[in-house]
Amino acid sequence: MQNYIDPFVRYLYEEAKDQKTITAYRTTVAHFLNWKEERDGNYNIEETRPIDIKEYTSYLKHQCKRKPTTINKYIAALKVFFAFLFAQGMVKNNPMTRIKIETLVHAIGANLTKWLTKEEQDRFISYVQLEPNEFKRLRNLAIIDLMLYSGLRVHEVAALEINDIVAKDKDVQVIIREGKGNKFATVMLVQKHAKNLRKWLRYRKDLEKKIHKESSQLFVSERSPYLSERAIQKMLTKYAQLANMENITPHRFRHSFCKNLASAGTPIEIIRKLARHESIQTTAIYVDSSQEEQVEALRRM
Repeated sequence: MQNYIDPFVRYLYEEAKDQKTITAYRTTVAHFLNWKEERDGNYNIEETRPIDIKEYTSYLKHQCKRKPTTINKYIAALKVFFAFLFAQGMVKNNPMTRIKIETLVHAIGANLTKWLTKEEQDRFISYVQLEPNEFKRLRNLAIIDLMLYSGLRVHEVAALEINDIVAKDKDVQVIIREGKGNKFATVMLVQKHAKNLRKWLRYRKDLEKKIHKESSQLFVSERSPYLSERAIQKMLTKYAQLANMENITPHRFRHSFCKNLASAGTPIEIIRKLARHESIQTTAIYVDSSQEEQVEALRRM
């Protein structure tokens, strides 16, 4: 069979997809093509029909025991793959056009919440505010605010330079030079959430150590001219232990950013743009009610 994977991977690189996405898409397409060949023998990709995709997702569900969330990732990858083939004229019809994402039905009480509740957010921050070391307290509060109120990913926080922070009247503009997929972006930290960042900027400016003066990085450690992603995770783990909270990761603050917007009644398309999601399906999980919200609805009956 003709090699369709290599040109597809080259296309993904040209579209500046991140390495994890490229690897996942390559694995998914190879898995699908192998399944089709093993089932049908000499397989002509132009003959792929929607029924083939449905049978493949059934195979994933029943034989491979894949979860709906995983199947959705397979479907998403195949949608991109066949859209590429169709655009290149390699197939005459796109079999994925009418294939829908799997509906996710969660049992009430399942531990599936990715975000922190408002109470959990406040609890965690209260322990950071108790940090006796002023350097760490101001820096760490600023880091959390960028993730929680602007939706930055941890690698975006670690990569920030001082010049990436631009005052816009009372708000603060944050320049992200290499976001997901190496994409440039700008986000805002509005006035009421920018206080800790402003305090850190003033404190950062007055640092006297040579390693700090010569560093262009926004966030530094006491002994280093930069702060790594690993160091940020260790910092979060420290306060999580103090607050007796589990599974506190940088990305849960980004999830909380999206959920807070949804809880405030923000339209899904605006959440998608603020979170810099490529697909509206990624954003949809924040608009759907959580298990806690479902239980609360039952109690209010």
